[in-house]
Amino acid sequence: MKTKAILFKTALSAIAKASAAFIAFFMTLAVTRNLSPEQSGLFLLAIAGLSAAAVFFRLGLDNVVLRKISASSGNDNSQSALTTGLKWVLLASLPTAALISLFANPIASQLLSKPDFTPVLQIAIWALPAMAVFMLIAMGFQAFHRVIATTIFQNLGISSVFLVGFAALWYFRPSMLSAVSAATIYVASAALMLLAALLLWHRQIKGDWGKPRFKDPELWQASSNLWAATSMSLAVQWAGILIAGAYVTASDIAYLSAAQRTAALTSFVLMVVNMVVAPRYARLWHEGKNAEMQRLAKWSTRGMLAMVVPVVGIMLLYPEFIMSLFGEGYQQGAILLSVMAIGQFINVATGSVGYLLNMSGHERDFRRVTFFAGPLTIVLSFVLIQQYGVLGAAIATAVGLSVQNLGALYMVRKRLGFWPLG
Repeated sequence: MKTKAILFKTALSAIAKASAAFIAFFMTLAVTRNLSPEQSGLFLLAIAGLSAAAVFFRLGLDNVVLRKISASSGNDNSQSALTTGLKWVLLASLPTAALISLFANPIASQLLSKPDFTPVLQIAIWALPAMAVFMLIAMGFQAFHRVIATTIFQNLGISSVFLVGFAALWYFRPSMLSAVSAATIYVASAALMLLAALLLWHRQIKGDWGKPRFKDPELWQASSNLWAATSMSLAVQWAGILIAGAYVTASDIAYLSAAQRTAALTSFVLMVVNMVVAPRYARLWHEGKNAEMQRLAKWSTRGMLAMVVPVVGIMLLYPEFIMSLFGEGYQQGAILLSVMAIGQFINVATGSVGYLLNMSGHERDFRRVTFFAGPLTIVLSFVLIQQYGVLGAAIATAVGLSVQNLGALYMVRKRLGFWPLG
């Protein structure tokens, strides 16, 4: 019965995560095909910044919340931890959004050399507090094995609502389509998802939010370790695009963003498996069932490899055709797609190494790995972008992602005694 339940949840997760990945892909497609490359690049640069900031301002609480609620089956203390975390997130993200909106002009003009980015940034940054909150709530739903709710509040919901709003503007007022109007729709989508997340979580916990504490040394110690690791992981994922934003044209940013989002379709397999196995890793480790955790890790990695190899193969064989889907001129991003697809393949092939370390109490080991991979990606980005332009950003991202996952793979072998891809 347990096997059937896991298979059912995996299948449900696969459908949900595949939907989320493809909706995000179609969101990028809709933007690039209806806005100029310059306008697309400005909007996608804002989305890249928001995606990174929404993770950073969750303060490393994601895995702490997931582990606490999973291991304790959602008792009052674990729910209090989430409520406390939500207060911290708002206290950190709201003032930041206000400051960035206030100083959007010098950021866009002097730091990024893109004065046209000013109105886009002024509007888009207000999606940050909402995104940070509802994405943290998604971890609570994951701990309760609410697959659909988790996927909706991680990424599916905001992309879907944005697509509806963007399509409505395209149909009724096509002349108003721009990076600024797209940013406005995105902020409205984030606000709707925040409201939905709060209402559904209130129902999930039957109105018992626990007793939030402004000071919680235990929670802060656990989250701060993960926050440091998360920040470095963000550097691996987003440093290439964000640093490129200061050196290359908005059109090149559009090509790079399209390539990255397309390559990220391969990682939906990893996200599917992580959604199902991460809570189980926490529980199995808590119960001392290491052999069972090892079997689960090995079988999940084999399954991921079987699914991802054909997808990566198609991206490497037909990169120009795939990139041409985004519009005229995007074919020149074919090499970017090939490079990033290789990096994503290594990401999936190494298995759920980050979750294995974090769910088993080895956060410091994962932090050490990310503290090497993150700065490496930043340095490579600065050096390679100045030498090779947008291609340098793609190479730096792929190398950083590979180094991070191979390093975490080694730490899993060292600490837990097995290779997940064996």
